[in-house]
Amino acid sequence: MKKLILLLAFVLPLTLALSACNKKNVKKGADGTEMITDTTTIPGLDISESTDTASSEGDIRGGDFQSFETIKTVTFDYDRYELSEESRATLQANAVLLKARKDWTVLVEGHCDDRGTIEYNLALGQKRAKSVRDYYVRLGVPEGVMGTISYGEEKPLCSEQTDDCWLSNRRAETKVKGK
Repeated sequence: MKKLILLLAFVLPLTLALSACNKKNVKKGADGTEMITDTTTIPGLDISESTDTASSEGDIRGGDFQSFETIKTVTFDYDRYELSEESRATLQANAVLLKARKDWTVLVEGHCDDRGTIEYNLALGQKRAKSVRDYYVRLGVPEGVMGTISYGEEKPLCSEQTDDCWLSNRRAETKVKGK
């Protein structure tokens, strides 16, 4: 009986330890061979998109979107995508113009400064663009005429390593094209 208890005391923790090891992801390659990849080392992005946005966005294919002097750009705090009171006021003024021009297709571009990974900045830029787009929808701009895109850190306005420069790069631009 004592040997059984000792055996269980040794085997049980060993079994638990081995079962807690990282799982491997086994996939078949193009040639039919098995490939094992360790999925625990792949960093994940927490991007949650609502299902209604993708189906209701306007068609932004075809480029030729232009900035207008009367449509202002909004900026964001570091690592944030929430709209400030100042940004909301700017977007309200923009929305008046966007609602008046029914022949326009609207593109909201999300941008970031160069701090952070490329993947992170693309995701954050998309969240910024989406928050602007969603605010426009709440203000009465038809959602079917607007689309979003993230450029992450790809299109900076400024390349200096200063707070003012970084602020100018953390932005959402509203561009339009005629139909």
